[in-house]
Amino acid sequence: MAPVLNIKNARKVYSKILALNNVSFSIEASEIVTLLGPNGAGKSTLIRSISTLETLDEGAITISEFDVCENPSESREQFGYAGQDSALDKVLTGHEFMRFQAGLVHLKKGDIITRVDELLGRFKLTDAAHRAIETYSGGMKRRLDLAASLIHNPKLLILDEPSSGLDYESRRELWKLLLELKREGTAILLATHDFEEAEVLADKAVLMAKGNLCGFAPPQKLCDDLGEWIIGVSLSPHPREGDREQLANLFSTVPGKVMPENPQFAEYAMALPANTKPDSGGDWSDYLTQRAATKELKIHGLAMRRPTLADAYLALTCEVNNEL
Repeated sequence: MAPVLNIKNARKVYSKILALNNVSFSIEASEIVTLLGPNGAGKSTLIRSISTLETLDEGAITISEFDVCENPSESREQFGYAGQDSALDKVLTGHEFMRFQAGLVHLKKGDIITRVDELLGRFKLTDAAHRAIETYSGGMKRRLDLAASLIHNPKLLILDEPSSGLDYESRRELWKLLLELKREGTAILLATHDFEEAEVLADKAVLMAKGNLCGFAPPQKLCDDLGEWIIGVSLSPHPREGDREQLANLFSTVPGKVMPENPQFAEYAMALPANTKPDSGGDWSDYLTQRAATKELKIHGLAMRRPTLADAYLALTCEVNNEL
């Protein structure tokens, strides 16, 4: 079966700025793919291109085998979109807004009320259906926006930071709804800056930087490819001159990949490949502690932990951004 969304060698240039550089990936039915990348990575350009709002310079995008450039009308029938900035008309009631959306996608008149009531019920908005949207909480508005994007039962759902600004309970409720849609066969592309959201929802993650695809794999594989452990060391609050150079020299004797700076974890960190041990025996934390002591290097903290999706993101995107 063909993928619901297929992107092949997508390329887009704005005034000599390379927004998309031969980006390729696909999404199957019943699959959630998260789109991660810093601002300026090309995520918005990619979403606009999928949504028929931009035309690629090279490459192709198909939704349910409809080419978005050659068949834009048919392509738009295949997807729903909910952005980070709500498109809700706050003077309307929830029910009025949903009926309006149904008319925009040319739903049959005899089916509109049934479909609207079904979605409002599913998204727990029945009691508020005839209230003005301006009285809704942030979570209710986000659920209504999501319900509207599903009015025509699309095969692909495109979401741009859907949980932005929501409290934790509202986010969890949203995640539950998205997982239900996935189980029912909907393909979902979700752009987010929230790594917890990506780890909870993603079957696969797309990592982008400067228009390039840096990684595309299940989150756990991205972590495994980075290494088995992340080891980090912080110096004392008042390091001596030359301590940082000594710390870098100390780490140069450890096999692995130097990680970008992360003040939340350590001043200096490295991703360690699987099944590596110091020749002296023990583990790398003991090795570094002992070597630091012989050099009279005062270590304030040393920690080892498993890699996270955020680690993989930092390592892969910083490579492209030349920040290492």
